[in-house]
Amino acid sequence: MMDGTMPREMPASPQPEDMEAVPHCEAADPPQADGGQMTAEERQAAIADLAALPRAEYAARRKDTALTLGFTRMSDLDKAVAAERARRRAEAEAEARRRPDPGPGEVIWPPGIMVRPEGLYADAGEDAPPLWLAAPFEVMGEARNGANEGWGLYLRWRDRDGYPHLWPMPARLLMTEPGALEAELADRGLRVSADPAARLHLRKALAEVRAGSRVRLAHRAGWQEAGTAFLLPDGTVIGTTAEAVALDNPAEDAARLCATAGTLAGWQAEVAALAVGNALAAFCLSAAFVGPLLLPLGETGGGFHLTGDSKRGKTTAAQLGLSAWGLPYKGAALRDWNGTANAFEATAEACGDMLLTLDELHQANPAEVARVAYMLADGAGKGRLDRNAAARRRRTWRCFILSTGEHDLATAAQRGGQRLPAGADVRLPSLPVPEAAEAWPKLHGRASLQALWADLHRSMRAHHGEAARAFLAHLTKADAAELHATAAAMRDRFAAMLPKDADPQVREVARRFALVATAGALATAWGVLPWPEGEAEEAARAMLAAWLRRRPGGAGSGERAAHLERVRLFLVQHGASRFTALVRKAADSSWTEADPDRPVVNRAGWRRLRANEGRDEYLIAPEVWRAEVCAPAGLDPTATARTLAEAGFLRREMPDRLAVKERVPGLVNPARFYAVSAAL
Repeated sequence: MMDGTMPREMPASPQPEDMEAVPHCEAADPPQADGGQMTAEERQAAIADLAALPRAEYAARRKDTALTLGFTRMSDLDKAVAAERARRRAEAEAEARRRPDPGPGEVIWPPGIMVRPEGLYADAGEDAPPLWLAAPFEVMGEARNGANEGWGLYLRWRDRDGYPHLWPMPARLLMTEPGALEAELADRGLRVSADPAARLHLRKALAEVRAGSRVRLAHRAGWQEAGTAFLLPDGTVIGTTAEAVALDNPAEDAARLCATAGTLAGWQAEVAALAVGNALAAFCLSAAFVGPLLLPLGETGGGFHLTGDSKRGKTTAAQLGLSAWGLPYKGAALRDWNGTANAFEATAEACGDMLLTLDELHQANPAEVARVAYMLADGAGKGRLDRNAAARRRRTWRCFILSTGEHDLATAAQRGGQRLPAGADVRLPSLPVPEAAEAWPKLHGRASLQALWADLHRSMRAHHGEAARAFLAHLTKADAAELHATAAAMRDRFAAMLPKDADPQVREVARRFALVATAGALATAWGVLPWPEGEAEEAARAMLAAWLRRRPGGAGSGERAAHLERVRLFLVQHGASRFTALVRKAADSSWTEADPDRPVVNRAGWRRLRANEGRDEYLIAPEVWRAEVCAPAGLDPTATARTLAEAGFLRREMPDRLAVKERVPGLVNPARFYAVSAAL
């Protein structure tokens, strides 16, 4: 028997004679037990010798030794031997606890636990074979999160298919109901004994094992330890860390976000090289490397939404960028808009500081588009409470986003009765994609655009995932000052494309285009993108110019343009039918109805013909202005009126008032109206 055997030993099964007194020799005088001639120390030493015997040998000697040691009943001897065995186990366990802490990479199992090629075993006693507990696995270290909570063990094994598993086993599972831990292990492909005693041994062994290494658990993939190392969803760490880093409870399909195939050289020749001369494709490939740059450059998250009719290559372009990270298809790294806000939180957090690509906006719930778009761009999920009314950890991310859809985000939100917040339109602007021939002008020797796309998809399946790792290997060693200088110079060049009076929101979006150009330029300089110098910047400039051409208001305020467009639309729809026309009386210059016999149903106001410098003027009631002009578009009534006034389309009588007081036919007293010029 090994010292410190872990399972509690029971005395040998009682025989009938165990319950009887030890037989005495027949003699004239009853003999004295030899135990009476032994000292207490000698007697205890003899019991210790018996406790060290194998079960079979002890069973053979117990009758003879009971009388010698002064026991009148053999069951008393069994109890003494069992007590000695228990004492030895306790001593062994105490000695194990007194041993120095294990060093890095060292693991100390409790007494009685054996690690063999076939798995983990427990000593079951002197004559019994070792008890099998589980298939082979390794303890990589003790794990805990950034707050030094959530302690557990970081385990590694291969399932029966040879697939590797890394699991941060929470220590709390050892303190819950039996079966919870074993179920988690079995669910992840580790064979565990079904024997109840073996499962108890396994739990005890995992509770008492000591590991010298430490593993820091991260809530999400991306930058760790203030930007010195990058943790990929599959557990790969690029860069240097003070200690091992691993994901805490990663999503089931997390590793698919960064799966690799083929070679970097194959990807460069068969995928990235075909983007040269195609601004849309080159822009998306450059955007693939923006995510890891956000933290080092102090930038916020966001991205672009590619919008346009089908068959223009929007999704293919986005997939080109995604191929730098992993397999760019559904069921792998590519995601779509079909999900709840909660699901999008988990998806974005899983991407961490990488690239999040969302396809097919038409699959989104229209009522959720505005909230999800703003949430994704904002980089934080919704705050929630747990069952104890304590604040749960809030999901966060810093990824760069590429989205595709036939409609822009604002239109999709309007279909759900929502308005896209201005902040979302800045952080996730909609980027119009022209006709396919214009978006993909260079075919690189292919007979048709369809042939080019087919070759790209074939190559992306064969080569993916290596480019991002190569980029990160350079980025983790890059000089911070040089990075900032490169980004600043690029921002200045893109800012120079804008007029001096450009709206601040336009400047913010231009900054985002410059960030894409910076990422592409760095990837080119580091040999990740096989492009000529300046290709990434040229592509980003072309996309910025296209965005400005299609943007309402151009380089001016998008909100101001939306205000003007909404009021203009209302007047076009209802100017002739819901406004009572007024003309001046020749006698006193007062206003009267131009056609008293013409009924106006659901009147919105009055229209003064040639009232202001020969132009018509609409007097819109404040109630209609709020409820029908502004509310359907989600516009602020006061801000909309102020925009019209500043643009010269709203007449004012007093500097501090946007509405004017007028007397109109049909109303006894003067009333206030918004006086809008028909010149709008």
